[in-house]
Amino acid sequence: MPNKLLLLLILLLLITPHPSHAQSPDPRFGVVQTYDDFAAAAQLNVGFTRVKFYWDIIQPNGPEDWQPANIPDPLIAADLAAGREVVGLIVRTPAWARDLKHPANDLQHPTPKDVPDMVAWGQFVQRLVKQYEGRVHHWIIWNEPDVWDKQHPGSTWNGSPQDYVNLLKTAYLNIKAVEPNAKVYLSGLTYFWDYEAHQEQYLARLLALIAADPEARAHHFYFDGVTYHLYYKPQMIYDLLSEVHAMLTVYGLRDTPIWLAETNAAPTNDPQEMPHFQDLPYQVTLTEQAAFIIQLHALAFAADVERVQIYKLFNSSDFPEDPRPFGLLRGDKSPRPAFTAYQTMTRYLAGFQTVQLYRQGEVTQLIFQREHDSVTVMWNAATTPRQVTLPAMSNTVMLVNEIGITNTLTVTNGHYTLDLPPAECSGGDCFIGGAPRFIIQSVAPTSFTVMPTLIAPNSTAAPATKRQLAAFTFDAVVAFGLLITLVWGWLRRANF
Repeated sequence: MPNKLLLLLILLLLITPHPSHAQSPDPRFGVVQTYDDFAAAAQLNVGFTRVKFYWDIIQPNGPEDWQPANIPDPLIAADLAAGREVVGLIVRTPAWARDLKHPANDLQHPTPKDVPDMVAWGQFVQRLVKQYEGRVHHWIIWNEPDVWDKQHPGSTWNGSPQDYVNLLKTAYLNIKAVEPNAKVYLSGLTYFWDYEAHQEQYLARLLALIAADPEARAHHFYFDGVTYHLYYKPQMIYDLLSEVHAMLTVYGLRDTPIWLAETNAAPTNDPQEMPHFQDLPYQVTLTEQAAFIIQLHALAFAADVERVQIYKLFNSSDFPEDPRPFGLLRGDKSPRPAFTAYQTMTRYLAGFQTVQLYRQGEVTQLIFQREHDSVTVMWNAATTPRQVTLPAMSNTVMLVNEIGITNTLTVTNGHYTLDLPPAECSGGDCFIGGAPRFIIQSVAPTSFTVMPTLIAPNSTAAPATKRQLAAFTFDAVVAFGLLITLVWGWLRRANF
């Protein structure tokens, strides 16, 4: 009997499929402030988190003061013990450290937004990095300096773009002096403050100023990566990220990492946690927020973003930081559907090696290749359902919905068919597509993927946009060119 039991256990081990998710957190998937609920962060399999280091709290009374208490060490230790990377964001000038000669600073009314004395700033940054050496290896310098309206609650910087360049350069050189392998990132930028003001993008202005510094190129323009804060519209975010790549390319920085350091779509109809103000620019349902989480990550990685971070894990019910309740957890710690969607996403996308984007009409398809399987993410942006047929790459095709419920799809003549729900378009604008679907196959995808065939007997598929048609045409031309090259090579070898 023991021998039979042992044989059964061995058999079970042999037929057990590979795990459908990475065993350790993937550092490409982040959530702001995991210390609000470490257990929830573990359930999400979060790979990195961001914490703010407030200079005016750490050194409130002068350069000899040192009270790094706004982020207690046990909280950072808990993140690191869980396998998560901690990213430090440095902000806020103490009154004693402001530049007394700078015209942007009001000497009678000091604020944390003041331009600091650069000597004091450099000394603080160097001491801070020494304090967290070996624990924090990524540093973001300030937060949203492109918010130009000084009266706006989101304003954090009184200085000019040139003042920010001075701040960045000083931080970069002092950080590298302590830890040469540490990474320094530009402040998170919003894009839309400049866009709505019809002025040149803050990043473009910074790059032009940095390029004028004769020492900049020797120091990689004083940054190792760029961070952006973009919300609500997945497809628009994908397009804007292409523009960011283009701005960097002008200065030979095309391969510089881009992080989407804040993103989300705050729901406006959650009966358990309504927004503090009702005149918000976008209407979003709980199911749309869940769809956003998956769609945004898939498109951001297809746009060659290195990391994506959701703002944020938890909404404080007593002291909300924002009138929009972004949290994956409500103030009472109850999970929203977006929490489950995030779990599903990291389960099936963590550890991916490559990603390919395809579109046909209103259907978006992304294929993520992992070590042992292929994961296709699909959704429909039309207001009517779509049924799609795709080629199967294995005999077993598993379908997973946005909240993790699985089913097995039937493979017939080498193809499978699935239904894609319509977009809700709750606010009248279909900027978030319908609930995404994951298709898991145990065989890695082939080099060329057949586009989905739309089957919509009760509706008419919306025509593809010019961008979609151009992308499809480009792929077709590349494939045709490769085919001609292969045929020509074969003919030459055959002496034709």
